[in-house]
Amino acid sequence: MEIGRSNPHHRAESNNIKMEGKNKFKIYPRGLDITWGNDNRYWMLSDMEAEDSFAELKQVNWLEVTGSTPKNLKIGAWFKVSFNVTLRPNAFGWDECNVYIMAKIGKKGHYSFKKLNLNVKQPEGRFNIPHNELKIKVAKPKNGSEEDLKLYFGMYEVWSNRWKGGLRIYHALVEECEAPKEKKL
Repeated sequence: MEIGRSNPHHRAESNNIKMEGKNKFKIYPRGLDITWGNDNRYWMLSDMEAEDSFAELKQVNWLEVTGSTPKNLKIGAWFKVSFNVTLRPNAFGWDECNVYIMAKIGKKGHYSFKKLNLNVKQPEGRFNIPHNELKIKVAKPKNGSEEDLKLYFGMYEVWSNRWKGGLRIYHALVEECEAPKEKKL
């Protein structure tokens, strides 16, 4: 662990979120909460400026990377969530374990999620996960309070109890989108 750091987890820095339009948020690695992110045995956070920055997973058993929008979102709007990543040539441990991308509105909201396996053939270079979009609607809270309409999201793999590494995260993206098309029966 780096000397002088008492917490092994990286806590989000608010200056690493870029607004790209009215309802599009690009959250760079230093703008995310990363479990074990301050321990250089497990993660490497680049010192580069936002566009070129990344967090590289060296090895962890417990993958938890989370974030949130810096402001409340408009009730009735739909948003999609994704992470822009690469798998390094030395990536390991992704077989037989699923990664979950999850999102909810408000800290007390209910999660929507997409499950994926990163061991399947991935494109060369950077790609977004989940491949099939995770969309969530900003609904009015049941308690009627509109105090917390932020979107909370994360990438998780905490169930397999397997060591994994070689994942590089460039940014998370939260952006307003159209409602999903209804499936016809």
